[in-house]
Amino acid sequence: MPKRGVSGAQPTEVDARPERRFTRVTALVVAIENYRKPPKGEPLPSVDFAHADGDAFADVIKRIYADLPDEDVSVHVLKDTDASLTALRDDLKYTIKTLADDELFIFYYAGHGFHGAGGNRLSTYDTNRHTVEDTSLSMRDDLLEPLMDSECRQALVFVDACAERFSGVVRSRDVITNLDADEVREFLDSGWYLGVFLSCSPGEKSYPAATLKHGIWTHFLLEAMEGRAPKALTRDRWLTDFGLRDYLQKEVPGFITRQMQVRGTQTPQAILSGSSSFQIRHIPKPPTVPADAALAGISLRNNSEFLEGTETGEIRRLPGFTRTKKHTVPTEISESVESWCQRLLTERVAEELQELYESARKALNARRKDVQKAGDGGGGDLDTAAFRYSIETGQNPDDPAEYIIRRRLELRDGWDAHRAAIDEIFGNEFDRLVIEFERMDDTFDALVEKLEDIQESQGGEVHDDDRTKRATYDRDGVTFTFDLSKRRLEISFGRSGTLELVDAAQKFQLGTSRASPMLAAPTRQAVSASSPAPVRRDARGR
Repeated sequence: MPKRGVSGAQPTEVDARPERRFTRVTALVVAIENYRKPPKGEPLPSVDFAHADGDAFADVIKRIYADLPDEDVSVHVLKDTDASLTALRDDLKYTIKTLADDELFIFYYAGHGFHGAGGNRLSTYDTNRHTVEDTSLSMRDDLLEPLMDSECRQALVFVDACAERFSGVVRSRDVITNLDADEVREFLDSGWYLGVFLSCSPGEKSYPAATLKHGIWTHFLLEAMEGRAPKALTRDRWLTDFGLRDYLQKEVPGFITRQMQVRGTQTPQAILSGSSSFQIRHIPKPPTVPADAALAGISLRNNSEFLEGTETGEIRRLPGFTRTKKHTVPTEISESVESWCQRLLTERVAEELQELYESARKALNARRKDVQKAGDGGGGDLDTAAFRYSIETGQNPDDPAEYIIRRRLELRDGWDAHRAAIDEIFGNEFDRLVIEFERMDDTFDALVEKLEDIQESQGGEVHDDDRTKRATYDRDGVTFTFDLSKRRLEISFGRSGTLELVDAAQKFQLGTSRASPMLAAPTRQAVSASSPAPVRRDARGR
């Protein structure tokens, strides 16, 4: 069959033009999760989340081209029984035959794919593992050649598939290998545009992830297409084929390395034609986020909030420490020293709690029964209707020769009616507001990346230490410290105080899920109490 010609030039990134090349979009989405059981033998292995991938991709296409008239955007989805070999061939033949030269054709596939004696092939619902070549779709004969001979001048093909699972279930190993990029390159031509994106390289699997509920490659494809991947965009905010290629080739293997407990790798491929970049879509610049709301995108399931202040000092300076009793300065952290520090500080804590008890009764004009005091073994607490104050003591975990006193104040609903009393009782006792959380939606790497995005848009500085899983963001004298190991977010303002710290913290819109009398009201619904599904260890290849 005559070809339009093959361009040997390698594409290079160029400045995108301010307008796209097409005025219509037609998409055919194929998602095969379950295969037909043949009369004899077993069906092909199922493909986890293929339906979710296909549905999400179809929805994305409808959304990102919503600026076009409804009649100029056509998205057709075929799943399982609707995606038989006959149905797919008929749909492709009719769709491609009716394409116009100003039309962008998009083909998306999630299922099993392979390369055999007949070239690259995609499985269909009724593909038989023992007669694969006769019961599967040929990318060359059924997709690429018809496209080349059509009026269409621009096409994008996305294939989330691999052939790893076939190697042990066919009669001859050399019949089935992986999708071959060289076959696709034969169709690259300067006279029309073809971009083919493959989820993995030869010899690799295309992994799903239960935490994402998608194939990993498709997840990041959706992120880029939806405009949630700034690193995939040009300076003027175009998502181009080059930008998408580079983004997928970085993010997919990075996720595999960080989040998956598998030995394999997954390196996406992209085979692109033309000497200039192809503009897939333009991502409008998002509205400017107020500085105080920049952290709202970091979601966490909070379970307690309180003001905190710490005091440290030398153990040898405490009353009760005496050389005559052969007391020595500790050089190691231990439970025995922890208990010893608590005993040495018992009387001091008792005196402090008594003073606060008397101050609270006076400032709140409260009766004895309304102010509950309890103390035991170097610690204690003070409870009222407006607040709960607690104090703990022990050995400083950062210096074995020192003691530490931790003071906490948790404000309760209605505390604002007692502002003057609370400030009178506690003065400048605290230096940070702490939010403890059950879990955070982001991994440590994802958290740091979000903080870096905030730094780029709002200024400030980001510091991180993966050894301790601590990341800090400093801006305008305020420091946010995320400690994923201890599940704490600390907010400090460079000064001590009580209610002025709460007032300052309430100016920031955080991504908390539970309402708190000490924080600004959450703007998002509470996250599910259930923990995320574990990452699959035996991820099935596509």
